[in-house]
Amino acid sequence: LKTGYEVIFIAPQNRRHEGKLVTDRVIEEAEKLGLHRVTKRSDLEGTGHSGHTHAAHFFELADQPIELIYLLDDATADKLITAVDAAGIPVFCVQWQAAFGELGG
Repeated sequence: LKTGYEVIFIAPQNRRHEGKLVTDRVIEEAEKLGLHRVTKRSDLEGTGHSGHTHAAHFFELADQPIELIYLLDDATADKLITAVDAAGIPVFCVQWQAAFGELGG
């Protein structure tokens, strides 16, 4: 296994930036850096810094929290976070150390 960082971007599904979904904008920035491997996860509920609860409801999924998860080496993690920040994309970001790699192959 190699060491690096897990970088997670979290935003409500319906949040937009420059007319596009925030999650799509983050993915675009990652692809500009040659990053194509991402895990996209839908969460049931999350509470933002303002105290507002974002959740998937039976009839409306637009406010559902979405996570984009990247596993990257140190330099690439820094480049991606810097690119997303420089683009002004309003998204919550978590970064922590991780060990990762392909097994069994």
